[in-house]
Amino acid sequence: MTNRRLIGVAPNGARRTQADHPALPILPEEIAQTAREIVAAGAGLLHLHVRDEAGGHSLDPTRYQDAVSAIRDAVGDQLVVQITTEACGIYSRDEQIDTVEAVRPEACSVALRELCPSDQADDVQTYAQFLSDCQREGIALQHILYDEADLRRFRHFWSEGVVPEAHPFILLVIGRYTPHPEDWQRDFLKLMGALHTEGEALPDWAVCGFGTAQISILAAAAALGGHVRVGFENGLNRPDGTLAQDNADLVSMCAAAFRNLGLTPMSAADARRMANFP
Repeated sequence: MTNRRLIGVAPNGARRTQADHPALPILPEEIAQTAREIVAAGAGLLHLHVRDEAGGHSLDPTRYQDAVSAIRDAVGDQLVVQITTEACGIYSRDEQIDTVEAVRPEACSVALRELCPSDQADDVQTYAQFLSDCQREGIALQHILYDEADLRRFRHFWSEGVVPEAHPFILLVIGRYTPHPEDWQRDFLKLMGALHTEGEALPDWAVCGFGTAQISILAAAAALGGHVRVGFENGLNRPDGTLAQDNADLVSMCAAAFRNLGLTPMSAADARRMANFP
């Protein structure tokens, strides 16, 4: 097992605003400045959300292209830039797919339950075609899974060839539905048990967590071989409950937790050498 772990950063998400934290980046230039800061702190991937004129969640391709250009101007290729396809109750599956086709990003995240909401043949066929198109275009996918049922479905689709990647990259979401995110251990242990089931293929995997527990969750995942995603989308606070200074503050805490485990943050170049990144 390598001692390198990828730190991805979700710096804003779909819902939070600067009323929640003044350092939460919204505009392309603010996201670009965050990109500079998180690279310096040890991040290798930026999970990108963009907003509309009113500050609401957007999948507008032009807004994505503007933000990606600003990030590239700021840090070059020092970050894998991963756009989100999150519906957020606003966008249809077709609109999510259309965004990816229009932007043709380096990487994107896709939630299984949104892109394939049922096991009906039409849903599975649409999902399979989208994943195949992304593979053909060299778009690196991260499959977002929220619970054990998602993980079981994903593994089934992988074994059946619906998921075409030899080494798919998944993100396990820990604590989202827990009334008290600090009580994350039960969710974590359940998902780790399901993930490491004997005889089942093990995909490349990462974890994100919520609230003041996110650094603890990520350190536990890294110790077991996982990559991590941190940032203001998931929590604004340090483990002691105080407000983090900015996204780079949280990345620095992740990097420090890695060092305590004898691990090293993975660069974007390292990430692109992973089998699932072109």
